[in-house]
Amino acid sequence: MRWLVAVGLIVTGFSCRAGLWAQSGEARFDVASVKPVDPNVPHMVGVKIYPGARVEISALPLKGLIAIASGMSYWQISGGEAWVEKDNFDIRAKSPENLMPRVKTLQYSNYGIDDEVLREMLQGLLVDRFQLKFHRETKSGNVYRLETKGGTVRLKPMEAPGADAPEKSFGSIGFVGGRWAIFSTSMPQLAKFAADNILRAPVVDATGLSGVFDYRQPVGLPEGEANYRDNTDSFLRFVAEVGLRLERAKGTVEGLVIDRAERPAAN
Repeated sequence: MRWLVAVGLIVTGFSCRAGLWAQSGEARFDVASVKPVDPNVPHMVGVKIYPGARVEISALPLKGLIAIASGMSYWQISGGEAWVEKDNFDIRAKSPENLMPRVKTLQYSNYGIDDEVLREMLQGLLVDRFQLKFHRETKSGNVYRLETKGGTVRLKPMEAPGADAPEKSFGSIGFVGGRWAIFSTSMPQLAKFAADNILRAPVVDATGLSGVFDYRQPVGLPEGEANYRDNTDSFLRFVAEVGLRLERAKGTVEGLVIDRAERPAAN
């Protein structure tokens, strides 16, 4: 299921590492609201992180929220009643002032939540408001390494945008008009995008490339060949074109199973 999708298949991923779920007494948002989304009203979908660690998450189901909070992919979350992936919610939250020194300087982001402190606070919010209980499972499966091929890497490095840059200048990964393009995207973000939306398997960044990059394919797929439902082949060609490769191996695949969740009370 591709749950971060916009017009023209502009899709965005996020780069974060799965960690221990927040325990009682850990960091919490100072102010937070969780509201159901009216399914009859069009909504933008995604995550925005603003300077000052203000978080806005729009029109995502509980499974999507858990994926963001845990650093996992949507497909790694299972269990729960039907509503946990059918009903969407908006979250608006503000970090407490005393935690600000621990939180990195953040700007608008389409990639989710990189900062571990913010993810920890979101974890606590989901436990509190959704009465969430879960357990983790592991199994053997395919895993991938995103690597350089040893030749020329065609990605164009760019300077990360400043805090005063307009929202439209921030990163994205998209497939439009038969062409793949990335803008202001790091390699961990590209690896996480591949895991979330293409391969449905863990992908680790082993490129050694730091910073953020731009690239737009100069030639798109011929008309009629662009498959917007399954774009695995076109993405793998794109990865090879920029001088990277995805090496497959067998490894441990982690999952999270929802044991209990309740719809939050209106607030």
